[in-house]
Amino acid sequence: MESTYKAAVWVAKDRVEIMEKPTPRPGPGQALLRVRAAGICGTDLHLLAGKHPEAKPPLVPGHEFAGEVVEVGDGVDESLVGTRVGSDSYVGCGECRYCQSRQVQLCEKGTCELGINIDGGWAEHIVVPVRNLYLLPEKVEFFEAGAGCILNCPMAAIEKVKVGPKEVVLIIGDGPSSLIMVQLARLKGASKIMVSGHRNKRLTLARELGADRVINTHAEDLCEAIRVLPKKPSVVIDAVGKSETFALALSLAEREGRIHLFGLPEGPMHNVPLDKLLFKELTIVSSTGDPSLWPRAMELISRGLLRVAPLISQRFPIQKAPEAIAFMRANPEEVIKVIFEMN
Repeated sequence: MESTYKAAVWVAKDRVEIMEKPTPRPGPGQALLRVRAAGICGTDLHLLAGKHPEAKPPLVPGHEFAGEVVEVGDGVDESLVGTRVGSDSYVGCGECRYCQSRQVQLCEKGTCELGINIDGGWAEHIVVPVRNLYLLPEKVEFFEAGAGCILNCPMAAIEKVKVGPKEVVLIIGDGPSSLIMVQLARLKGASKIMVSGHRNKRLTLARELGADRVINTHAEDLCEAIRVLPKKPSVVIDAVGKSETFALALSLAEREGRIHLFGLPEGPMHNVPLDKLLFKELTIVSSTGDPSLWPRAMELISRGLLRVAPLISQRFPIQKAPEAIAFMRANPEEVIKVIFEMN
């Protein structure tokens, strides 16, 4: 075992530095992973800009990662060493009713999160609770599991908003999570799936992955595009999280429709037409993920029913983390999902 490892450390607003750190040892109930792939999420960019209320530097970001178990702590089966695993990022008390039912994100004693307020996976090694791990099927690559929350969070959203057969679904926002939700909504039997956004590369991919209609909001009026439909959206997912997009979701949903607030708001929402909520008798739901869904995500990827590879637009070694972040900020039209690959 190496005595040190490299990690990308967030040290100040929009500043990431590569540091050498002592390799940790796993404690009771923990495992040490050699990280093989880690994703860069939109939430990470919020974090680096100082906009995440729970995150403070110095911190190793990275709540999306996968790798190999290289050492285990007391009370952990030694046969786990050498296995290929992914990891959920939420860490709870392990004792409350939510943790016991695998809803760790709702822990009554307060949920911590790897890469948010505990050092995460932008590193060559990481120690995680064994209960966070899930096994990777043979056909699932490290980079696919390392895409992390663009798998789990969209799956939780589709389940929470209860997309069903023959429904019209509108996804506002063309981020990588939206591209996963397109595929999941199709698997649920939705009759029409629409995605709005303004990045041509992502919208083209959305159509390739199953969207029936893509709306470039820089060239087309979204409200008009929905107005002329014979059947309005019964499900609208706000995958942006701004006041304007949430207001659109309320306005565009069909009567008795369901809205999922998926995008991470950067602050309070203003000028939201709550009269639409009242008079259209809408239902609003939200979710941040669901650890119990990881095995299902792995099964869908393994069977070829959920495609992650087309979303991976760039790959960087962890030593190039500052360059990767700079590239993402400078080339938003080219970026879909960026992955660090290690070891």
